[in-house]
Amino acid sequence: MQTRLALRACLFAGSGVTRWAATGTRPNAVRVGNLAPEVRSYLGLNVPLGFDMDREVTASHDHPHESEEARSLHASLERLARGEPHDLGALLNTITIDDAVLEGTRASCCCHFLALDGNGRPRVNALVQELCTYVLQYSIPRSQIEEAYAEGENSRSLIRLHNEARSLFTHLANTGEGGELLLFALAESVLQLPQVICKMSLKTNPNVHYHGSDGVHASVDPATNRLCLHWGESKIYRSFADALRECVASLAPYLREEYGDDAPQQRDMQLLRQNVDLADAALEDALKTYLDPTDPQFNELEYRGLALVGFDCDRYPATPNSMTLDELNAQISELAPGWGRAIASKLRESEIDTFVVHCFFVPFPSVTAFRNEFLRSLGLA
Repeated sequence: MQTRLALRACLFAGSGVTRWAATGTRPNAVRVGNLAPEVRSYLGLNVPLGFDMDREVTASHDHPHESEEARSLHASLERLARGEPHDLGALLNTITIDDAVLEGTRASCCCHFLALDGNGRPRVNALVQELCTYVLQYSIPRSQIEEAYAEGENSRSLIRLHNEARSLFTHLANTGEGGELLLFALAESVLQLPQVICKMSLKTNPNVHYHGSDGVHASVDPATNRLCLHWGESKIYRSFADALRECVASLAPYLREEYGDDAPQQRDMQLLRQNVDLADAALEDALKTYLDPTDPQFNELEYRGLALVGFDCDRYPATPNSMTLDELNAQISELAPGWGRAIASKLRESEIDTFVVHCFFVPFPSVTAFRNEFLRSLGLA
């Protein structure tokens, strides 16, 4: 009862109104897939495909059993998501993999492939440049960013924070941090799942990768009133099979193992309790009740998964002006169901097919070129 009263007292008043941006067909895309049903359920919305981007809808009516506390928490977390579903629409085209391919699992999958410019060239460099605009939000705690913004957008504090954020990334040639940043951008913008801990800021050595999951995001399931922690893993390899295998293998322990002293998520949960930063102390305190294994609210905490699988794909045009976006879309569309069947098989093999997992497949012309451009753009190469 005390927890519920605290939650009522500290959370923003839930208006029940959510701005919805469906990724409908855009001028630069042949098929920018509408968000999958699982994604819509994250947002608490049941809307038709192709829903108007700018229309406002009421989420509360779709879930009559959603409690007042859960609705307030849902609205509060949703407001924290940075970005809109169409933010990367000029750079990534989306194909939603049919649920029938994933039958027998609770997964949802989208394939995000690179757009082509006017001369039919994959926009790798442009994607990297856009990702670099997320560096500050990904790496620096929200409260520090808000303090800097309070001084003005051109404040020296904000410039210092941006420089600090860039310095946290490794110089390693085989870095996977570009994929981790892409996972963050897609989770926040497409799925509207706010990051609840900046793990990059906890690194003690910029020349090593952070140990633990690649990201932690949060939402409320309006159907169950549960707080959902989305453990994120990103793997980018030249081989699809290698990337998929390593990504699922890294993610599985966070979902499958019960919380305890030796559990894979134990250290991350401890860091989350100590370092959750939502720039709102009352909201942070409310969330911490779900993260405390001695609190009854811990029993309302559900683990979910986010997986980004990046790999080389030879279907992109090798020379300028040799392929249209329609043709590339057709090529990728032929391959996407097979990728979906592959992850469904891996989820079953890893015994996490009963967990909610959203997978982003990102085929690249060359993952090596993506990594090199990422390091160059951050001034690390």
